Amino acid sequence: MHDYDIQTTLDDLSRTFEEFKGVNEERLKSLEKKGNVDPVLQEKLDRIECSLDSAETKFKRLEALSNRPQVETAHDPFCAHQNAFMDYIRKGLDASLHDIEQKSLSTTPDRDGGYLVPSGLHDRLYATLQATSVMRDLATVREISSSALELLIDKDAADVGWVSEKQERPETKTPELAKIRINVHEMYAKPRATQKLLDDASLNVEDWLSQKIAHKMALMENAAFILGDGDNKPKGILSYETVSKAQWEWGKLEDIKSGVNGNFEEGHGASTLLDLFHALKPQYLPGASWLMSRVAQGALRKLQDPGSHHYLWQPPLAGSPNPTMLGYPIVISDDMPTLSIGHASKSIVFGNFKEGYQIVDRTGIRVLRDPYSAKPYVEFYTTRRVGGDVLNFEALKVLNFAA
Repeated sequence: MHDYDIQTTLDDLSRTFEEFKGVNEERLKSLEKKGNVDPVLQEKLDRIECSLDSAETKFKRLEALSNRPQVETAHDPFCAHQNAFMDYIRKGLDASLHDIEQKSLSTTPDRDGGYLVPSGLHDRLYATLQATSVMRDLATVREISSSALELLIDKDAADVGWVSEKQERPETKTPELAKIRINVHEMYAKPRATQKLLDDASLNVEDWLSQKIAHKMALMENAAFILGDGDNKPKGILSYETVSKAQWEWGKLEDIKSGVNGNFEEGHGASTLLDLFHALKPQYLPGASWLMSRVAQGALRKLQDPGSHHYLWQPPLAGSPNPTMLGYPIVISDDMPTLSIGHASKSIVFGNFKEGYQIVDRTGIRVLRDPYSAKPYVEFYTTRRVGGDVLNFEALKVLNFAA
């Protein structure tokens, strides 16, 4: 706490200076009239100058105090909780952390053991997930506090029609709604460290935890968003049946076949890609992207427009991290099926992923410290809950490298 209040000091300084101006003006007038200074005025002037000096000293002291670096104290509840959590990670369960858990809504002890990580570390973990997981960057992500997200989706638009003034108005078709329920599933990571490493004061425990946990979780969840079967994990895009346009219905994805297993049909690569591009309705084109494996991108780089002989694949432009094809960014994911000649694969998806796929995060990441199961290592059993599913089957199209 400061000894002086800044605003009060400034008010005193201003008031004293105004008084000084008034008395000094009287002093000057006295000098002009008498040639000397009235003793009473001189006494007032001396007293005011003393007050000004005192106020200036106070002000300089306040300015020096304000320029000092601010240090967080343990009186801050969030800081206390953060410090207690770090003590728990380094040394084990501490009574102070338990007391804080009972008083704070930011973390809650689990009945099976463990604690929710503090909000600062929680945000860093999610930021790392967002940067590492390709699908998190493409799809829509929503955080919930329940075990599932339920949505109603319009499967088609309402019918309308033209009529004359006296013509009958038959009933039009009502849009059909689809109810989608996306459950969250538990995923875990279990990094380990020696107690000696944890005791090292130079180790940044927050950075170590976020790197170890978030990287492992990002790899596991990204694969599930693309290929997951929905059994105790998110349901991936490519887990759904793909069919031709004539057979398409809600719950299935439309695909375009290349004509050859694991490759483009000779001389028809560009036209196949154009067919896939035009299969997507124009309303989904803003924000659309290509998602593919590295090997698939290698095959695309060889394709040329038959008319202009320009390559369809274009390198990244200034300010853009991704190459493009037909004007839309190409995103590479090693979780997409690789392209292998002679083997059918669904190695390219084109569409608006924010419209087409929904990722759901259950609030909170829990950490349980286990120094017993893998001595001499300390394991950190970390769990979080996440789900995902296709939201709109019209917004995604698949290139099926099959005959």
